[in-house]
Amino acid sequence: PAVEAECKKVAEELAGGKLGKVAMPLRAALTGTTVSPSIFHASEILGKDEVVARLAYALTKAAKSAVA
Repeated sequence: PAVEAECKKVAEELAGGKLGKVAMPLRAALTGTTVSPSIFHASEILGKDEVVARLAYALTKAAKSAVA
């Protein structure tokens, strides 16, 4: 529930309230695919530390890709 609320907040602030614009990149970062069960359930199963680690990794890869 906390992850879902945070995603909705970010979607409101950065994506005009469109959760899909936030959920799809988050799903890819957490699961490595664009098709998966609920990212909110997946994030609860993975736990905070693993979610943070996967997001950090995805951001690092994206930054390197943007520079290249």
